[in-house]
Amino acid sequence: MNTNQYRMNRKPSIPGVLIFLLIIAGSYRGLYGQAVSISLEEALTLAKDHYAGIERDQLSVQQQRELADAGYMPQPTQIYLSGDEFLPGNQWGVQALNLQQNFYLPKVSEVQRRYYERGAFVAEKQLSVTEQQVIRDVTLAYQRVQYATEVLNLAVENSALYQSFLELATVLLESGETGKIPQMSARTRLGQARLEKRHAEEQYQIALDQFNQWLPPGNRYEVRGTLSPNPAPRVDTSLQRSPHLEIIRAREEMARAQVATQEAKLLPQINSRLSLQEAFGNFPLFGYQIGVNVPLFRKSYDQRIEAAKVGVEIQKASLKNERQDIRRITSELVARIAHQREVLEYLQQELQPLVEEQGATTLAAFREGETTYLEYLDSIEQIIRVKEQVLDGVYSLNVLQVTLNYWLGQ
Repeated sequence: MNTNQYRMNRKPSIPGVLIFLLIIAGSYRGLYGQAVSISLEEALTLAKDHYAGIERDQLSVQQQRELADAGYMPQPTQIYLSGDEFLPGNQWGVQALNLQQNFYLPKVSEVQRRYYERGAFVAEKQLSVTEQQVIRDVTLAYQRVQYATEVLNLAVENSALYQSFLELATVLLESGETGKIPQMSARTRLGQARLEKRHAEEQYQIALDQFNQWLPPGNRYEVRGTLSPNPAPRVDTSLQRSPHLEIIRAREEMARAQVATQEAKLLPQINSRLSLQEAFGNFPLFGYQIGVNVPLFRKSYDQRIEAAKVGVEIQKASLKNERQDIRRITSELVARIAHQREVLEYLQQELQPLVEEQGATTLAAFREGETTYLEYLDSIEQIIRVKEQVLDGVYSLNVLQVTLNYWLGQ
């Protein structure tokens, strides 16, 4: 056999890789039902509808709004019997059936309503934070499946490449052109490649399972498309859209409303009573009482007001601290993204074409007997390593950008 005509660089056919992935997908269909391919946007919509944390926050918003509509709880009405100038055994005296009711001033109810409105606003901002967390986690899970798919495809290609090298080494051994060492090295590399392929299969299944945990049961969901770099995000250094800061601003407003609520307790209450009386045998007679209830001892009230004001300062300090933390996190992420883009650009534009050219040159030389199998193996491993670096670089870049978007609220 003319070994120069043997195609060492043949790659596994695309249909072969697709058939392999379909076999895996078929096994999941048997276990979990019909497989459904969905886009990232569709996955996010399903996850938001399915995630219990979002339902919890929506109920919290509803609860606070209903409390705001209810207003301040009125004081209970007192109904009681009373007797004056009445001696035991003597029917004469004043006996009365009393109806007593205390009323808050209208301002008290308005202050309480504003407090619960601020509570609803806080709950809405918490809902925004939860939605941002779902977007981040589902996007990362979706892209992890894409990454695992690419790793599996690369493992299949590598196995086929070493299989071709083993076949060529066997031909050379049988023709007497080489010894057993090249064939043994090829068998060793092929065994390692197959082991890596099995590991890639397991990682793909784990990633797919974790992704489906975010989605409603009943179907087995698969991702669409291949892994590619996300568009560069626009960095808003003002952090105005960050939900992590908005929720603290909302808590500060709620703390201010709490101060007003405590101050409203110093307002007088209207005291009223209406009586139906019998006095010394005369019936019916009527009586009434009207007045105000005022706090004469204000020390405890003033302390609670001061404590509420401290709560406002706490939220101000929390806002300042959170803004500093987010700026530190985002500045680091921006720097890492810029560096990762430079590395990825160098790998794709400089290093990858170079190692592929070196691999083709080494293959031609090995066919002609002008180089050793070790040099050709080294060129194969360099090509594989650079492909893995490119794939890891794209995935790492996407993870960094998704994380940055989460902190910026984009």
